[in-house]
Order: sequence, then structure tokens, then C-alpha cells
Amino acid sequence: MKIFIDFDDVIFNTKQFKEDLKDLFSAQGISPEVFGRYYRDPADNRAVKTFNPWMHAALICGEIGCDAEKIGKAIDIFMGDISRYIFPDVPGFVDRAGKSNVCVVSFGNAEFQNKKIRNSQLEKYIKDVFVTEGAKCEVIAEVLRDEKIGKDKKIFFIDDRVEQIHEVKEKFPYIVTIFIKRPEGRYQEMEKEGCCNFQIRNLAEAEKIINRR
Repeated sequence: MKIFIDFDDVIFNTKQFKEDLKDLFSAQGISPEVFGRYYRDPADNRAVKTFNPWMHAALICGEIGCDAEKIGKAIDIFMGDISRYIFPDVPGFVDRAGKSNVCVVSFGNAEFQNKKIRNSQLEKYIKDVFVTEGAKCEVIAEVLRDEKIGKDKKIFFIDDRVEQIHEVKEKFPYIVTIFIKRPEGRYQEMEKEGCCNFQIRNLAEAEKIINRR
């Protein structure tokens, strides 16, 4: 069995993390309005954009004039230990599924995303972690090939973005796709599509589906 699982809004409470980061910027004199205006780099033309708070601070200060170094140091302190943002159902889910069976595939800015995952202390629960700025299905293809996992095995993909699930399902029709829509997540407007086999609200519901397969 192999379970591929997303990080943001699935394992990690990214919505609360972002709100707390916004408060940090506010304490440094950056209003929520300015924080939101520059949250995405306007020069980034990709459909799904990545985020890096240090680059975010530099972009803001380059536009409105502020101390990017000071804000950067505050971010360093904030990022020191962010294990509190790991959802409480993660450890039990991974333990019962088996650590060797769970693999994180996360989309994001490589430098920041790796730091965020490392400082969340996720390695206590999951060892296999991949960060990509490309298609998750390519990472999954590489893992399946390297571990010689074929169609005869039970394979699951858990994500909170339907476009990611669609890509995986298109490339691997036999993978069981699970669309997770946590109440604490950021994408409540998103709805299940035909490419998603199941829709859930938490990992306890995912566990039930996995155990039935």
C-alpha cells in the first residue's frame, strides 16, 4: 500500500499559519491590506503560484519602503518551531497506516516549503517528503517506479486541490483519489469533481476509506 498525501491544509493548518504570519507583519507596521496586496508576486504568471515570506517582505519593502531585514529576522523567529500547526489527527493516521506507507508530496517554493516542513517537525511522523514546483503526478510516477509499486497495489492520493487530483487521476486512473475539505482549510468554495473518488473532512474519514479498500 502507498498513500500519497499533500501538506498544506491537509497535514498542516496553513490557514491559521497565514493568519499568524499576517499578524507578524502587522506588528512590523505592514497592514493586512498591504500584506494581501503583495501576497502573490505579480511577476509570477503561473496558474498556481508559490509563496515565500522573506521574498514577500522584500517585495513589500521594495514598493512602500520598510526594513526588510528587520521583518526577515522576525520571520526567522516565528519559523523556528511551527509544529503547533500540524493537525492533531496526523500522528495517529500515519501510525496506523504505517510510516513506510505514507509519502508527502507538496507543491510550493522549494526553499520555503522545505523549511516549513522541516520546522513543523513532520519527520517525527513521516520520513518520505517531496517538494515540487511542478506537477505532483511526476513525483508520484518517480516514487512508484523507484519502489516498484504496480497497479496491483492499493494506492491513494489525498489532496485539497481538485486540479492536483485531476492531474494525478488523469495519469494514474487506478489510484484512489480522496479530496479532503477540512473545516479549517482555505478552499471551502471548491467542490468535488468527477476525478475524485471520495470527499472527506478529516483523516479519520480517510482511514475508513483506506481500510475498506
